[in-house]
Amino acid sequence: MIKKNISLKNYCSYRTGGKAEYFACPEYNDQLVDVLRYAKENSLPLTILGTGYNVLISDYGVKGLVLSTRCLNRQTDIDGDFVYTGAGEVLDTVIMKCIKAGLGGIENMSGIPGSVGGAVSMNAGAFGTEVKDVAFSIDMCSLDGDLSLIMAEDAGFGYRSADNLEGIVTGLRMRLKPENSDELLASRKEILAKRNEKQPLDFPSCGSVFKRPEGNYAGTLIEKCGLKGYQIGGAQVAEKHANFIINKGGATSSDIYNLIKHVQETVFKETGVQLDKEVRFIGF
Repeated sequence: MIKKNISLKNYCSYRTGGKAEYFACPEYNDQLVDVLRYAKENSLPLTILGTGYNVLISDYGVKGLVLSTRCLNRQTDIDGDFVYTGAGEVLDTVIMKCIKAGLGGIENMSGIPGSVGGAVSMNAGAFGTEVKDVAFSIDMCSLDGDLSLIMAEDAGFGYRSADNLEGIVTGLRMRLKPENSDELLASRKEILAKRNEKQPLDFPSCGSVFKRPEGNYAGTLIEKCGLKGYQIGGAQVAEKHANFIINKGGATSSDIYNLIKHVQETVFKETGVQLDKEVRFIGF
C-alpha cells in the first residue's frame, strides 16, 4: 500500500510538482490507521492530500509520506433526508446523486472540483451555499489513528475554514430537504452554465487562488492592476477570470508560485489590500 518515489503530477490539478518520497492512498479506515501508524513508527513527516485541487506542489517534491484521501471510503448512502458520503467521493458526483434522489440544498455547489473530504476541510462553497449549511456531522481520524465523530456545530466552520477539525476527514453526514428533482437539475444546469461562462475550465488550475477580501473581490482587484493575461513561464493570470492562475502548457510549480507572489505584491502596492491565498502550498 505504501509506495516510494511516486510522481505527484497526476495527483495535482495543476499537473505540476515533483515526487513523494513515500505515498499511500488507503481505501478504508483500517488501512488509513495502518498508514498513520507506519508514518509515526518511522518518524516520517506527513502530508495530507485530497484529490489535489486547491494545492500547489513543489517541483522538488515532498519529503516523508504523502497520504492521499482520494480513495478513502468511496461510497454514498442515502437514508431519507440524511446522506452519508465518504471523504474520497467526488463532491460533484455526490451532488448529482442527491439531485436524482430528490434532495436539495447543495445544488449551488455543482461544479466545485475536488473531494468531499477537501470540501469539508475548507468549508467549500459557491453561489451562497457552503458545506456548513448542509453538514450534520463529520467523521474524523486523528493523526494517531483514533476515529471520532464531530457534530457540525462544533467544527468551527468559517470562511473557507473549519478550525476545529484536527486530523483527517473520513466522512460527512448531511441533512438535506426533499425537493423536485427536475427543478434541482434545472438549477444545477444554470450553475454549471455560469461557471463555464466565467471560469477558464479548459486549462489546469486550482480554482480560485485567493480568498475574497472583505468588501471586495480578488479578481476585481487583480484586473484593476492590469494583471489579466500576465504570464511567467507557462503560468498565466487567466483572461477569463483574474482570480484564476492557469497552466497554459509546460508550466512548472515554480512558475505558478512566482506568479502568485507577483500578483500579491502588485495588488498590495497598487491598492493596499493584502490578498490571502486560498491555494495550499505543499513542499515549499
